[in-house]
Amino acid sequence: MEIQFARGALRDPRAGEISFSDWHDRWWNARVVEPHTLQGDASSIKNHVLPYWDDWEMRAITRMDIQSWIRALVEKGTGASAIKRAYNLTSSMMRAAVDDDILSVSPCRNIDLPAIAVKPPQWFTLDQAQSILDELPAAWRTMCLLGFYTGLRWGELSGLHRHRIDQRRSRLFVVEVNTKSGIKEYPKSSRSRREVPLPPHVLEALERHIHRLDRDAVVFTTITKGRSGRRLADSNWRTQTWWPAVEAAHYFDTDGEQRLVPHYPPHSMRHTCASWLVQKGVSLYEVQHLLGHESFQTTQRYAHLQPDAHKAVLGAWERLDVPLTVAA
Repeated sequence: MEIQFARGALRDPRAGEISFSDWHDRWWNARVVEPHTLQGDASSIKNHVLPYWDDWEMRAITRMDIQSWIRALVEKGTGASAIKRAYNLTSSMMRAAVDDDILSVSPCRNIDLPAIAVKPPQWFTLDQAQSILDELPAAWRTMCLLGFYTGLRWGELSGLHRHRIDQRRSRLFVVEVNTKSGIKEYPKSSRSRREVPLPPHVLEALERHIHRLDRDAVVFTTITKGRSGRRLADSNWRTQTWWPAVEAAHYFDTDGEQRLVPHYPPHSMRHTCASWLVQKGVSLYEVQHLLGHESFQTTQRYAHLQPDAHKAVLGAWERLDVPLTVAA
């Protein structure tokens, strides 16, 4: 048995006596992830994971214990997204324990998690988008015009470099992204590194904006006197630029009444781009590649906007031999 253990064929059963908190410290110190991700993960573990598992021995945790913990979080009123993040982190710790021969099998398997409600995408109509552009300071209109017509994520939009714009072919390349820890030379996922076409009027506005910029300059930066040329911060830009414009923007509804534009965040420019394209008959497959969605399920949120989305259903009702009627 000692020979088998030395060869790695056996696991030391005493290894599982390590406490959850001690194993967490070892696992945490070995992680290789982005600083911003670490910050969010640390908060999740502090609030939802360690308070429950802190003193448990790793070998004592069973699958049913994990399920009971999930139930306790649900009863406590923890949101479904927060529970999923806490569970994924715990599951990652357990997989690492199996790989390190602390456990023979992970207790995080076949666990029922609360369903995360998928919100329908929030998008602006053409009139609403135009009214927002009109209310924006002139310096930011080109940036938001680009957002509406390309669907770039905030980090991709604020991390765009001048040399990534191909004026001759009227397109841009998504490569760098702006994050809280700086400009990164890699996108969110493998599909995010992509080529995006530019309509002529968008390219014209963009050319007016970039003609004085150096080749390697970031296209959209701060403009405050004494602090110009710095990377944009999402929260500051929202507070100082986006929300004032949205709150001042009005449009006329179908009845001719003036109304306030919906209070949607900047990310809705991305939803708006996808929604407009789908309504004009662009396939979901093409929209997926344009926006850089990793999963087709993400793009399917816009399927109901397709011009022929309900054509088959309505056609079937029309083919009924004797339709139901209600007397007037």
